[in-house]
Amino acid sequence: MEYSALTDVGMRRHNNEDSYIVNDLHGDKIFIVADGMGGHNAGEIASLEACRIVESYILEHEGDIDTILKEGVTKANRDIFVRAAENPSLQGMGTTIDACVLEGGKLHIAHVGDGRVYILTESSVRKVTRDHSIVGMMLEEGSITEEEAMVHPQRNYITRAVGSSVNTEVDTICTDVHSGEWVLMCTDGLTNMVSSSVMHQIVTGAQSVADAANELVRRAKENGGDDNITVILFRV
Repeated sequence: MEYSALTDVGMRRHNNEDSYIVNDLHGDKIFIVADGMGGHNAGEIASLEACRIVESYILEHEGDIDTILKEGVTKANRDIFVRAAENPSLQGMGTTIDACVLEGGKLHIAHVGDGRVYILTESSVRKVTRDHSIVGMMLEEGSITEEEAMVHPQRNYITRAVGSSVNTEVDTICTDVHSGEWVLMCTDGLTNMVSSSVMHQIVTGAQSVADAANELVRRAKENGGDDNITVILFRV
């Protein structure tokens, strides 16, 4: 499997609150992307802690991978919430998260927030996750288009996060992936700047996975780079 992972501060921010992890799991792969929020440096603390907690939980437990992913994200939510409650400078911190395990021909996902996971083929692009955001709900209802969502004034208002409340609901998804398909995990720093159709053109037209990932980040920055941009792209 060929993969590339990179993060960039973008064009408008002074620090990078995104985090990611790639690791091995008994011959399978773990991929995690998180987008933190909160004052001072709290956002980057939340995203990094979430990635580390979920990664450790996956590595330390055996059994049904969907259950392990959900439990890992639930633990991250609880630990981050407690840490913020104990430290006034960290109050209000939280993070989105997408944690994936590629196990054979199955992609297992735990998802909270407005980060996204896509599966791309030569002819199509499919968003696997749901956006836990105000604009995401409007998109699902069909009241706005993807292009309108990218510039909507409430596009950064998420309805679910890790660490922002004592409990959070975790979406778990298991979907088939086939040889030759790409999986793209990313934060909204990409999706608010680059449409899914352009992402598809970039990925399918690139010479390599690394070239595609770099071009996705470059295009997001060219289009404004309003937020941190994190991409994990792999081809099965």
